[in-house]
Formats: sequence, C-alpha cells, structure tokens
Amino acid sequence: MPKAASSSSKRSDTARKNERGRTYGAAAASAAKRRGVAVINHGAGTMPAAAAAPFGGERYTLLTDPPDAPPPRRVAPSAGERDAVTGRLVFAEAPAGFAPGLTPRQMLEKGVFGGCYFNPRGGKAGIFGRDVAVGTEEFPPAWFAGLPCERYAGRRYSAAAINCYGVKSGQDQKFWEMKGWLHARDPRGWFQWYCRFYHGRRCADDARQAKRWAACAGAKGRWRGQLCGRLVKSKAGRAARFDDATVSPVIRQTLLHWAYELTEADWEEWKATH
Repeated sequence: MPKAASSSSKRSDTARKNERGRTYGAAAASAAKRRGVAVINHGAGTMPAAAAAPFGGERYTLLTDPPDAPPPRRVAPSAGERDAVTGRLVFAEAPAGFAPGLTPRQMLEKGVFGGCYFNPRGGKAGIFGRDVAVGTEEFPPAWFAGLPCERYAGRRYSAAAINCYGVKSGQDQKFWEMKGWLHARDPRGWFQWYCRFYHGRRCADDARQAKRWAACAGAKGRWRGQLCGRLVKSKAGRAARFDDATVSPVIRQTLLHWAYELTEADWEEWKATH
C-alpha cells in the first residue's frame, strides 16, 4: 500500500511539472507571435519531465554528483595570477583549457546579470521556488567593496542601468531550471560555480562547468566565434576594431557573463585562422 501511494505521488508530481512546462511554452509562443517572431519549438520547457537534457541532466531537475564522486575540497584561493604570455587567469588544479580572462570582481565592476545575481530573490522566480541559495557572505569582502548593492544584489534585473553594454543578455532562473543544466550545489548557475572555483573550491562538477565555458568563450567557443565573425562583416568588407562596442553588444554582454572579453591577441589569432 505505501509503495502504491508513493508511485501515485510521483506520477502526480510529473504531471504537474509537464503541465507547468506546457503553460510556460504556450506563453512564450504567444509572446513571440505578438512580436512577429517565428517560433520553432525545439522542446525547451515543453518536453516530459524525464526527457533527456544536455550535460547528462533531465529537464525540471537539478543535477547532482554521481554516487562515487569525491566530496568537494579546498585549495588556495586564486590571487588573480595570470599567464605571462596569454594574460589569462591560471588556477591550481584547473580542468585543461580553462582560462577565463576576468576575475569575479572585474565582472561585477563592469556590470553583469542586471545587478541581481547575488540576491536570493533577484530577478524573476524560478520553477523550484521564489528563493535561490545564493549570497555574498562566503566570498572576500574585497570583491564587493565600494560597489553599490544594486550592482550585485539588487532585487530587480536592470540591464540599462547595470549591464556593461546596457543590453539584456541571457535567460532567467526559470529557463535554466527547466533545461536541467543547474547543479544543486550551485543553483544560481555558472557564475556562482566560478566564484567558488576562484575562491578555492574544487568539486566533481568542475570539468562540466569548464567545458561549458569553453563551448561559449574558449578558442572555438560559439559566442566568441560569432562576435569575431560579425566584426569582420560590420564595416562593408573592412573589419571593425576588436573593441568596437557598437558591434554585437548582446554577444559581448553574454561573453562577459562567462568571464571573457575579446582581446586584441585573440582577435588577431582568430583572423589568422579564418
């Protein structure tokens, strides 16, 4: 009898999640139609709760470590050391190829995530509840010294006032939760993981997160490559400067969220190989 009740409860929970996903999907499609945008449904937010998602996750769930994964451990926090040749940040025991260019402090100074990242209720609510387990207390006060609270722990997302390029970029908490890409240990997302990695935590999720960074901002990263491609096409056959902020500000803001800004060296390297 208890087992049957438990099974019924699980089916009901799955049904609720599926219904929630269909509601979100229908709302997104209606909003896009009002804007005159064609909608191609790739399944985001409307698939069954147990449908496969990238990086080994399931939609509507938070990732967890495998049963045999070692527990998180500590190494010395980064002091911002950089490679003498590339100028990229280097870390003790970092996954191969992981070399972001910006420290957490630099990202906050420039303006990221609409200023609401470290507020547990910042931005729109997710599907798992109003509050997210995120805060600044675990990190060095120097990261936030002199910055107004609205720059990192505001209640509302403010692209124009906070984001470096003055544009909205990225998805909200609900989107990432529905995708199944968030880890239960870092429920706010990649930047939360990066802050903890920078501060010396090492865990079983490091390789996955470093791979996500490479896919976006690495030498062959999607967004980095798109920015370089648009720079080439922006001046009627003559490439714009690498730091021309009028070219693709949304992509630039996206890359900033991944601790990366296009450098002249990276720009020259890309041109030499394309």
